[in-house]
Amino acid sequence: MKKILGVVLAAIIIVVPPGWTKAADADLPVPIQKYNNIRYYSMGVSTEERRTLPQLYPLKLIFATDQGHMLCDADVTVSAGGKTIFRGRAENGPWLIIDLPPGGYDIEAILDGKTRTAKGVVITAGKKRTVNLKWKTTEVRMGLKDNPEK
Repeated sequence: MKKILGVVLAAIIIVVPPGWTKAADADLPVPIQKYNNIRYYSMGVSTEERRTLPQLYPLKLIFATDQGHMLCDADVTVSAGGKTIFRGRAENGPWLIIDLPPGGYDIEAILDGKTRTAKGVVITAGKKRTVNLKWKTTEVRMGLKDNPEK
């Protein structure tokens, strides 16, 4: 019995590559982008997307209104020590997943000309971090291209 269990475990180790809980970048249905060798992607929040697009990288930014409406197309800048280390855009949905190394960061997101910031965001090795950035519903178009009120 022990020998069979050992063979089964060995087969699993051989078949399942290291990091098996993370899908390979090439396997994702959205493009992995890079800025200064920092990988990132944006995604939606549907059940299907959450199932097929796990949070591969340590930082998840969520863009929404104060009433809970999800937002996309935020332009994001991440700095460390006063230097910009990342720029990207949440173009595929309200979540932006960024592969930042451990450290402290300041985040700025701009949507419809309105800025939101998160200062002193700490990324710790081996841990996921989520930062919510919220705008007042009256400040943003919420994805509507022909908003006559704006």
